[in-house]
Amino acid sequence: MSEQPSQTILSGEINTATRSLHTTLNRLITSRLPLALPPHASDPSLYATGLLHFAHVFFTFESLWADLTQAPSDDPTSPLLSFLLVNPYDSPELFSTPPSAEMLQFLTTLRPKGLARSARLKNDLGFLTALHPTDLSVLLAQYPGEKVEEYCAHIRKAVRHKPHVLVAYAWCYYMAVFSGGRWIRAQLVAGGDDFWQRPTSDDNSAGGDEVAPLSERGLSLWYFDGPHDGENIKSDFKDRLAAAEELFSPSERIDVIEEAKTIFALSASLVDELDAKAGTQLQNLPHEAHSKKQDTKHTFEAGSQKSSLKVTKASDLQTWLKRPEVTGAVVALGCLACVAILRIVG
Repeated sequence: MSEQPSQTILSGEINTATRSLHTTLNRLITSRLPLALPPHASDPSLYATGLLHFAHVFFTFESLWADLTQAPSDDPTSPLLSFLLVNPYDSPELFSTPPSAEMLQFLTTLRPKGLARSARLKNDLGFLTALHPTDLSVLLAQYPGEKVEEYCAHIRKAVRHKPHVLVAYAWCYYMAVFSGGRWIRAQLVAGGDDFWQRPTSDDNSAGGDEVAPLSERGLSLWYFDGPHDGENIKSDFKDRLAAAEELFSPSERIDVIEEAKTIFALSASLVDELDAKAGTQLQNLPHEAHSKKQDTKHTFEAGSQKSSLKVTKASDLQTWLKRPEVTGAVVALGCLACVAILRIVG
């Protein structure tokens, strides 16, 4: 296939169409990220809160992708991963407009091994919260905010009718982790080993986890296996996407580009929601987060002698999120995905 001018490459069109949104979000992002790190935070619990807030976006589109490309067609009783995250009666028709055989084959092979992030997100949350796997599953079964729930509902609806828009999520979020994620990772790692210690837990395996590198304990989202730190995976992904340029019809290209713009809009809505819950002036957030840090230090601690869990119910989580000192930092981490997208390098 002959090389096309850069402006007609689908990934380039996505970047061009969303560039103005980068500036809109930039001020929101850069002023909030420090709130979840020293000296404004004394431990990673606030980072874990933000991670929880946007992890559902990855869980939703990656589980839908798995349902579309991996579910055995000859086993109608095979559980659909995406239905584990939502009331099945909410979406009676998972894929009302199935992709063509060519598009399905493309989606099945687009993502190189090691690209998907859901397992790493769950691993990070498990380490950072020190929750028993069962308790973590309970936590992940609830949406941490109405806008997150609305965002995930939109993803299910969009993919159900136009499965090819998964390309928009792949480009925005995976390239974000590759490019902007390097910058984010550097900021997080600068918090130091002591900051990233696992919360107190009765889990006997915790001691072994504490000596593991940061790439395996709490920050694995931002790392890739192999000696090239994911650069080979990134290159492979971009090559596979570029090789399918002729597969997309004009209307499908428009669908993907418009969905990418929607991704930015919905990401901004998460920031707006969390800002509203904070109920404080932006310039005061760092001071409040610092002065209240002791109040939130043990919010995610689990495994006490009574095996109690402080954050297990949706109502408890919502109440906790409404505390200004917590939501100020949630704003910072809930929009980490936006930070990365702002720094995408095509």
